[in-house]
Amino acid sequence: MPEANISFNKRAYPRVPAHIPVSFLVMKEHKELKNIRELIEKTKTVESVDASLGGMKLGGEPALVQGDILTLKFSIPTKTAPISAFAEVAWVGPEGAGIRFLALKDEDRQSLELYLQSFPPKT
Repeated sequence: MPEANISFNKRAYPRVPAHIPVSFLVMKEHKELKNIRELIEKTKTVESVDASLGGMKLGGEPALVQGDILTLKFSIPTKTAPISAFAEVAWVGPEGAGIRFLALKDEDRQSLELYLQSFPPKT
């Protein structure tokens, strides 16, 4: 019987080494906000390690829990307005957290796709 090599790509989209400043707020904290000062205090900013059309790896220690739902904003050089999205924390580890985009406007997705195509694929 012939041998078969089967490989599975766990990611739907390739990740590239894009370092993008990302501001986020955990949704459960959003409903606890009493004023704008608390919004500013609870909004965190980290930098992505890599990115794809499906999500990002956030670097550092973003103090997230798997399953958290985030509202996030990030800017890319090819778009004047920031991109807003909803994301879910897929995993958390010692070197950061992986987030999966849940909602992203079509226009923002297209802008992100063009921007990410300017990077060499992550090896």
